[in-house]
Amino acid sequence: MTTQMINTEEGINAFQMRVYQQGIKALLNDMVISRGYTSTNCRAYVTYQTGIKYRAGKQGLQTALNDLNTLLLGV
Repeated sequence: MTTQMINTEEGINAFQMRVYQQGIKALLNDMVISRGYTSTNCRAYVTYQTGIKYRAGKQGLQTALNDLNTLLLGV
């Protein structure tokens, strides 16, 4: 097994987006991967990335996930 070093700002940002993507997916399945990955925190992170405010609830999380997936396709 090899270790990959992520030391550029672009690489760190892409890694963070993927972690939040997994957090949102877990929340949509009624699971929590960590106390830090609440619905509010995940939506706020995607809002920071996109500039779009997301509604509370699963519909808002799904919209945030869709927008985050679109951002990740560009990375």
